[in-house]
Amino acid sequence: MAEIIIMPKLGFNMREGRLVQWYKKEGEAVAKGEPLFAIETDKTNIDIEATSDGVVLREFIEEGDVLEVTLPIAIVGAADEDITALLAEAEAKLGRTPAETKPEAAAAAAPAQAKAPAKGARLENGRVKISPRARRVAKENGLDPEALDIEGTGWDGGICEEDVRRYLADNKVKASPVAKAMAAAEGVDLKGLKGTGANGRIMKADVEGVLAAKAPAPAFPAARGEKAAADGYKLSPDGKKILEEVPYEGVRRVIGERMSESKFTAPHLYFTQRVDLEKLLELRKEVNAAQDKKTSVTDYIARATVMALEKFPQMNASLIGDRIVKYKSVNLGIAVAAPTGLIVPNIKDAQDLSLVELSKAATPLFEKARAGKLVPDEYSGGTFTISNLGMYGIENFTAIINPPEVGILAISATRDEYVVVTDENGNKVPAIRPMMNIQVSVDHRVIDGLLAAQFVTQIKEYLEHPITLMV
Repeated sequence: MAEIIIMPKLGFNMREGRLVQWYKKEGEAVAKGEPLFAIETDKTNIDIEATSDGVVLREFIEEGDVLEVTLPIAIVGAADEDITALLAEAEAKLGRTPAETKPEAAAAAAPAQAKAPAKGARLENGRVKISPRARRVAKENGLDPEALDIEGTGWDGGICEEDVRRYLADNKVKASPVAKAMAAAEGVDLKGLKGTGANGRIMKADVEGVLAAKAPAPAFPAARGEKAAADGYKLSPDGKKILEEVPYEGVRRVIGERMSESKFTAPHLYFTQRVDLEKLLELRKEVNAAQDKKTSVTDYIARATVMALEKFPQMNASLIGDRIVKYKSVNLGIAVAAPTGLIVPNIKDAQDLSLVELSKAATPLFEKARAGKLVPDEYSGGTFTISNLGMYGIENFTAIINPPEVGILAISATRDEYVVVTDENGNKVPAIRPMMNIQVSVDHRVIDGLLAAQFVTQIKEYLEHPITLMV
């Protein structure tokens, strides 16, 4: 039986996804469990598998299109199956008219019920209600989809591809593809602009002229040999040259919103300890010489953190509504820099793993994170997080709690430093030791200062007596 394949919602904060690649084209057979398409979320790239055997009967979006979660992407079913009703249902959800489908689909689809046009219809988030194809056509023709204020004849007043093409026909502008793309990116209205190309065609230089005229004069004289705007750089209102402007969206926006929420909702307290790693580095050298799987300093820190969380279970908790939930499972998150931004893969039930087992579990997660291939279960459900910037030479930093967790451990670089130690005779003597800062940030609504101090001191004790990590 044919079914509509939708844009999956792979996380609580996921609102939309970008179709990266179709693995199957229309008319091709697909088996249950076989990759059908790949999508990019605000966290990672992931392959979506077919849920049943069949043939790809219809694809509603193309590679590169962005679609809100739960909206139709494709229809999969038997080769000779009648999908008239499913097509009409999918078109309605996508805000399209039957004319927007491919010719063979338009002939089969039942006409959608007419809706009263609504000029400039918008979604609850303020964005223009416009179908993916209509959005793409607008951009291809130098129009800003979010600035369109035209009557939508699609579902519930949404703008469909036919509406955009009608608008273009009524307001036909002759412009080169480069000029159209530049105009769309910079928000330049090509209508009424006189072109210098053949037969009045608008060229790239014409758009650049508009941008130069719109740019404010610098608040200071240009340096010798420099041009204020004619060199191609856009100027800020106070005269600074702008190298690049990128949308504040995707993973960067999610991180920003979550961290802002955490910082301004949870009162943070910070506690720092200095750790002598001499014994740990010696033990690590012996362990790595005795086996093929090489351990990292992060592995030892992770094991020490897990053991400390077991000793102080109040730290392995979440504040959810009016309840403090303490967990038996230690799902340890370790922050990793991925192509799309920071992501935190979680080692599930880390309390059941030895140091070497923990290392073996972490390595493939880190590799998948850096490749942008984590699945939602691998980066959700954490109970405590470690953020390690030591490999970048950072000597000290403060980490923001990853909600709804109540703590996060920041790890800094190891440096050889002069310290005072006690020798075998009980005398205080100077020595050079590998020293490292560790700092725990806690949510003061849940964690008292004394508990936080005990927790970070316990981690220090484990790291300075690393044999305890092996038993």
